[in-house]
Amino acid sequence: MLDIEYQRWTGPIRDAADPLLALCKAVFPEFDPDYLLGRLPHIADPDLWLAIEGGEWVGFKLGYRRGEALLYSWLGGVHPRLRGQGVASQLMRRQHAHAAVAGYRFVETRTRAANNAMILLNLRHGFHVAGFEVDARGIEVVTQRKALESALAE
Repeated sequence: MLDIEYQRWTGPIRDAADPLLALCKAVFPEFDPDYLLGRLPHIADPDLWLAIEGGEWVGFKLGYRRGEALLYSWLGGVHPRLRGQGVASQLMRRQHAHAAVAGYRFVETRTRAANNAMILLNLRHGFHVAGFEVDARGIEVVTQRKALESALAE
């Protein structure tokens, strides 16, 4: 049984940058620090949820405001040793419930088309496919969207 605490980050997002970067490096092979550090100071109303085990950050879900009613769920992941144990689902449930209470009507995310695990997780949590594109680097990306009213019933 996992002994994981889930909490929402309430401090300035800049104070989360270093531990978040360390977790990103553990979660994503070949993670580019500039992807996080270059964008983090410019996101509106950041919403960071953490999974913590023994004082260590082992999972996260980071979103931000895109317009009045849309939370963009930008980046998230779970340490490889804890994958498949429901941590990502718990983070997502908490993010969506909080977003609904905060007045958001929709949550949207983009995922590499090759990331079947994330696409399936999103579908299990009420997302639908809202778009597909090939980005500037030639990577296929799926956009998924969810009405948050359904998040309250999860």
